[in-house]
Amino acid sequence: MKLSKQKISVYTCLAFLLASSNLIMAQNSNDLEGWSAVQIDIEATKKMSFSISEHLRYRNDITTVSTYFTQIETGYEIAKNFEIGGGVRFIKKNDDVGKKQGVESHFRYQLDASFKHDIKKIGVSYRLRYQNKNELGFSEDEGDIAKEQLRMLFGMDYKLKPLSVLLKLKGEFFSTFSDGADGDKINRRRFTLSASRKFKGFGKIAVFYRTQTDLNVLIKKERFDVSKSILGFKYIYSLNLRKTKKSSDKL
Repeated sequence: MKLSKQKISVYTCLAFLLASSNLIMAQNSNDLEGWSAVQIDIEATKKMSFSISEHLRYRNDITTVSTYFTQIETGYEIAKNFEIGGGVRFIKKNDDVGKKQGVESHFRYQLDASFKHDIKKIGVSYRLRYQNKNELGFSEDEGDIAKEQLRMLFGMDYKLKPLSVLLKLKGEFFSTFSDGADGDKINRRRFTLSASRKFKGFGKIAVFYRTQTDLNVLIKKERFDVSKSILGFKYIYSLNLRKTKKSSDKL
């Protein structure tokens, strides 16, 4: 029995994703976290978009609240498939370690440049991000030094048309260059395998499995790689203001 080219492509993609996920899951993990988010995407014009989202994260095998935050982002397509953007994040962090504990307020902003294209039926994406994060209510003299990072992301996606499911595999690498850190080195890596599906009139649901490893972390005068696994869920509702405006113009 001969297989069609479409079926061969589907099986090849599935085999690749399954093999990749096995490699990801094979890493040693010190903790399991749970991340969840609700997001609204707004398409304002043909080239400009906005989003606002609420996030909740748990650590210690998904038993303790780690952080919760509000994030606002915008993007603008300056050329075909090439977009620049930025965002801000208002963070509440649950500090339950050490002598001084409590809920801390942090602020983060980011600047992005991203590009995407297709290689046959595989979507390929790249993103470079600069981010800056600091704790609110403290000055540099009081010990608050902004954490600056560069993040480089590479991703691939493939749509399983029979199921209307979009599979994504992403790898991201972080380099911290603030507070005397060596900006030439990668100090965090993150791999993500996700599946998402759109439901007409309802929105999009995505689930993902992620591993994250902080490299060469100093713990009790020794250096270790510290890893964690993350299970995630995200709901996204999209609004197209362009369609709304066209409908209003017809009235």
